[in-house]
Amino acid sequence: MSKTNGKTDTQVDREFKALADFLSPFNEKEVQDAVERNLAFFKQNDERNYQAAIAYYNKYKLWGLYAPQYGIRELAENRAQALNGHMEDFEWLYQRLGDYRSRVILTNILYYWLMSKYPRIAQIQDHTFPQYFDLDLVRCDKNEVFVDIGAYTGDTVLSYIRTFGEDCYKRIYCYEILPADIDLIKKNVEQNKLKNVEIRNKGAADKPGTLYLNRPSDSVSSIAQLVETGDIEVPTVAIDDDIKEPVTFIKMDIEGAEEQALLGCRRQIADHHPKLALSVYHNHKDLWKLAKMIEGYDPSYRFYLRYYGNALLPTEYLLYAV
Repeated sequence: MSKTNGKTDTQVDREFKALADFLSPFNEKEVQDAVERNLAFFKQNDERNYQAAIAYYNKYKLWGLYAPQYGIRELAENRAQALNGHMEDFEWLYQRLGDYRSRVILTNILYYWLMSKYPRIAQIQDHTFPQYFDLDLVRCDKNEVFVDIGAYTGDTVLSYIRTFGEDCYKRIYCYEILPADIDLIKKNVEQNKLKNVEIRNKGAADKPGTLYLNRPSDSVSSIAQLVETGDIEVPTVAIDDDIKEPVTFIKMDIEGAEEQALLGCRRQIADHHPKLALSVYHNHKDLWKLAKMIEGYDPSYRFYLRYYGNALLPTEYLLYAV
C-alpha cells in the first residue's frame, strides 16, 4: 500500500487496507459465515431488494446459486474463497490500477462481496461514456483493427461507430456463437452500410477445436455459453491464428470464457499491444487473473476499471488495459 510518512495516502487507500486487515485473521469458513450473516441482514432489512438480487444470481448462475433454506450456499462459498484466498491478488491489482476511480470500483466491489450493501455499488455507477469506449482511456483512428469477441447483435459495433465515427477503423471482426445473433449482426451491418466488417460464427478460445452450445440455436440472449457436449457444434479458434493482421483493439464479453480467449490472443498482445476492454464480472477471479495474464504477456500495460452495471449488485464492470 502506498504510504506517506508511515500513513496510507487517501481515504480510498485506508478503506482498502481496512478491508484487507479485517479479513486477514479469518479462515475461509469464517469469512463465509460473515458473508451469510450479512446476506441475512440484507434480507431482514430490505426484503424486496434482497429477493431481486438473489433472483438475479440464481437466474444467471455465474457467481453461484444461493438458497440457504435448501442448504445451497454456493454464492457465499465463492465470495469467501475469493476474499480469503486471493486478497493478495486483489492488493496486487489495486497497486497497478491507473487512477483512483478504478481503485474505488475495486474497493467497493470487494466490500459488497462481504457486506451486501448496495449503496457501495450505486456510488461507482458511471455512464459518462459508452461501455467499452471510455474516451479518457481509449482513442481510435482510421487504422484501427477492432475485434469484437462476443459481438451479440452488433450493438457494440454500432456503439463504436457512434463514438468514433464511420471512418475511424480499417477493419472490424465480429465473433459470435449464436446463429440468431449472427443474423442480427449481418442485418445491422447491412442496414448501416458498414464496410470491412468480417462476421465469424466462431468461439474464441485458447486453441482450435469444437465446443457446443448449451441453449437452442434460435434463441437470442445475452447469456450463451459453450460446453464440452451438446447438440449444436461451434468451432473455436485462437485469435492469434484466425486473424493474420496486427490487431489494435480487442473487446471481450463472453460469459466467463474470457480467460481462454485471452490465452488465444497472447501473441497479438505481446507483439502489438492492442487496447483491451474485457468484461471481468462473470465470476470472482477474472478481476485479478486477467490483469496478471496481460502483464505476463506485456508488462507495459496500464490497468483501469470502469463500472457500467446497475445500482443493486455488481455487474458489467470492465478491465481496460492500455
